[in-house]
Amino acid sequence: RALGAVCAALALTGAVLLVRPPPTPSTEVLVAARGLDALSALSSGDVAVRALPSEAVPEQALRPGDDPAGRSLTGPVARGEVLTRARIAGPVARGYGPGLVAAPVRLPEDVPTGLLHPGSRVDVLAAGREDAAAFGGEPRPARTVVEDRPVISVFEPDAAAGAGGVLVVLAVRPDEAGALAGHAASSRLSVTLRG
Repeated sequence: RALGAVCAALALTGAVLLVRPPPTPSTEVLVAARGLDALSALSSGDVAVRALPSEAVPEQALRPGDDPAGRSLTGPVARGEVLTRARIAGPVARGYGPGLVAAPVRLPEDVPTGLLHPGSRVDVLAAGREDAAAFGGEPRPARTVVEDRPVISVFEPDAAAGAGGVLVVLAVRPDEAGALAGHAASSRLSVTLRG
């Protein structure tokens, strides 16, 4: 009789295991530990690790190995919301190297923009706005302001906004950004493409 009860219990346990679905695979992600805004930099206490069903994890979800501390959000985030790369604001030039910043450079309208694209490497040259040859002098050679810098983005002129020329955003060192701004006020800027 005891043997029959043990066999019945084993059969019942086996039936339950057969009927019960297998465990759902899960993935650990970072979520907001509390409601967050975009005004403050994230700290380690602002995020928590949560396991979610793998099929429910957003494509760009941050994982426990990612460290968003010190970064800002692109907007408010609710408590428990999964943090994704799209929700983390970052310096535009971050992917181009440490210590670089994004600097806009306005080029003349006659620059062939088809040659410029994100990832192109350029030198920026500055020439005097006034043509010295028109006043009987020799034209001065252009001065190189920055060398071998990557293009982050290129924007066509917006005639409706009254902005003339092509706007190119470059990844440069902070001191180079200052030099570009100074030359933009007093010189005509142009670029040469690196091979």
